[in-house]
Amino acid sequence: MQKEKVLQNFGLTKSEVSLYLELLKLGEATASNLSKITSTNRTFTYDRLKKLTEIGLISFVVKDNKKYFKAAEPRQLLSILKEKQEQVQSILPELEKMKVTQKGGPDMKIFSSKSGVRTALNQILRDKKLTYIHGSMRKFEERMKSFYNIWNSRRIKEKVKLNVLSNENITLDYAEIDILPEEDKSSITTFTFGNKVIIVLWADVPVAIHIESEDIAKSNISFFNTIWNREIRIYSGLDGIIRAFSELVSKKTSTHLGIGYSWALAQVYGTKISDDWHDIRLGNKINSRLISYDDAKSKNYFRKRMKQWKKFDIRFLPKNLCGPACMTLSDHMIATFIYTEGDFKVIVNKNKETIAVYKKHFETLWKQAKK
Repeated sequence: MQKEKVLQNFGLTKSEVSLYLELLKLGEATASNLSKITSTNRTFTYDRLKKLTEIGLISFVVKDNKKYFKAAEPRQLLSILKEKQEQVQSILPELEKMKVTQKGGPDMKIFSSKSGVRTALNQILRDKKLTYIHGSMRKFEERMKSFYNIWNSRRIKEKVKLNVLSNENITLDYAEIDILPEEDKSSITTFTFGNKVIIVLWADVPVAIHIESEDIAKSNISFFNTIWNREIRIYSGLDGIIRAFSELVSKKTSTHLGIGYSWALAQVYGTKISDDWHDIRLGNKINSRLISYDDAKSKNYFRKRMKQWKKFDIRFLPKNLCGPACMTLSDHMIATFIYTEGDFKVIVNKNKETIAVYKKHFETLWKQAKK
């Protein structure tokens, strides 16, 4: 079967097939050059290029205020039109021979529309390499809908592992996730794998910028690793307080210690969240010892809570000895809750030496505190 006929079976016109094949041979070209080569009107040629861009068969890059169009990798046809897999496979060798290899500088492609983004992100599944993701995964899910779930299912099947840096509280199988502060919130997502980088802008009509460059990919991964599991970070708002409390007991730890608890702090996060937290704590078999302010409201509240929950011990000290903020720690982190100001802040510190020092400080105060 002729390659032209197979491509027409995908719903392409003869002129669209001709443009795609010419771009494979040329590597890249402007609309004006293509209209001359194919002997067609420039406006007509541009309209055909726009359609091919929308379905993900070509991309473009702007140089010196001119658009240069490029054909998508032939193998991307399989991802775009899965049901035509056998027909596409029959013409791949010939298409690959026609493709011109670009030399010099990063190879850049721009894919617009959801179809184009699908084409770009399917490259990750084909390369099957550890992928570093920085940015929003929820925007990915919101904009791409069912494709997000399909992509993740295929990724897990192909054993493509992810390292994800995001400010969103997300869960992904076969992935490690490190939470960023709320201040790092972004509507852009960067995927780095092997020597490739895909930057997706989640606008109403999403755009994917595909860059093939070993230097750029290495630089991205290096930057990613400076943020990954960094020792100190800041969370904001009530969500930040809840997130920090959850992280303290989400991993098994020999103990959970806290200084500067109070009735006022308990009103910030509420009884329901506290009950859920205790369930997680006891599920992970974690003992908790807290030092609270010795004011009447705090004493009354925590003594009742101590009777409600197992492995939960409270003692009391004057506010000036507890300090101006609540400091609580486990084996793997310290969270300092600053909740008395206008904006709630939580400073999270994962430095092992600091944790050890504060454990000793807690034990000193614990001996002084009253039951």
